[in-house]
Amino acid sequence: MLDIREPLTTSRQFQLNRRVALSDTDPSGRLRIDACARYLQDVAAFDAIDADISEMGNWVLRENNILVSALPVYGQAINSKTYLTGSGRAWVERTSVITDLESGTRLIAAKAIWVLTRSSSGAPISVPEILYEIYGPLALQHKISIRSAKKQSVPHEASPIDWQIRYSDQDILHHLNNATYLEVLEEVMHQRKITISSDQPMTCKVTYRESTSYEDQFQAYYRSTEDDETSTVTIYFAKEDIVRTSIELRILK
Repeated sequence: MLDIREPLTTSRQFQLNRRVALSDTDPSGRLRIDACARYLQDVAAFDAIDADISEMGNWVLRENNILVSALPVYGQAINSKTYLTGSGRAWVERTSVITDLESGTRLIAAKAIWVLTRSSSGAPISVPEILYEIYGPLALQHKISIRSAKKQSVPHEASPIDWQIRYSDQDILHHLNNATYLEVLEEVMHQRKITISSDQPMTCKVTYRESTSYEDQFQAYYRSTEDDETSTVTIYFAKEDIVRTSIELRILK
């Protein structure tokens, strides 16, 4: 389970209110997991624009850990809130929470690592001190370390998926958008007849090792496992058998 730190009274917090739209749901009416990731991405991106930190460089998502207590449904009014809870040399930890707007019940919480990179080269650059003046001391109190991801080969038991990046899947960095990866997860669950309800607790961890694009296609793979407590679906996106991005969804029984 995620250790979710609450913001301090001195922490900068950014919030968005919205309703779950038709384009965000599956046929049952629940919020799709890729749309959930997009909601988390949106509140982080709009916060960066509002705080004027997007001009520091490109913020690239390295890891996203999502804890789902329940998924909102079509038409439901929700609030998304984000704030910084930790930092390192060239990265920050951003915590985001999605709640039901009417009751205040927490539905989804996430902790993500965003790396600051140079716009011209993509190389990591040190986080400027002014960022901590903007976001408050909580971002400095918790030091976050990340290690260079070791190369991982696709497990031999994983099965290939027929999937191709569309030109429209790319974002302004000419990368496959972070949230779009999770469309593959939704497709695999449908093909494997793995059904989740709106009140199904689960966790989803996405690790982005290397970006990819329309001009640099990958091969996608999946595998599923099950034990007494969880059903796990893992998706691998690989080039020449080396994993670039992975998704691990754990459905709690």
